[in-house]
Amino acid sequence: MKKNIISFLFLVGGLNYTLATPVDFSVNFSDHTGTAPAHPRTPVPSVDFNNGILTFQQDHTDYVLNILDEDGVVVYTIAVPTNLTIVTLPSWLSGEYEIRLYPIDSNVYFYGEISL
Repeated sequence: MKKNIISFLFLVGGLNYTLATPVDFSVNFSDHTGTAPAHPRTPVPSVDFNNGILTFQQDHTDYVLNILDEDGVVVYTIAVPTNLTIVTLPSWLSGEYEIRLYPIDSNVYFYGEISL
């Protein structure tokens, strides 16, 4: 009986459960910080994405997060400090977007694609 209940809960829970997928980031250089020195060893962020929720690794770098539409227009921005590991994107965002993470005090940024 216990096995049947566990199997049932797993089956029902699995119907609406989607595995988080890592955001595949590339790196580019930016002039958004003016004359900040380059940080060629800035680690690529580890961020998972699932149903409008971004999950950052513990103790990550401070970032500014921008979401850009297909025209390259920033439609959403938020600061992501080191102690913040979960960012829930607004429900009004729908479609394909570019995500950009700008490490504070760096002239690099990381970008990838997400679908909401």
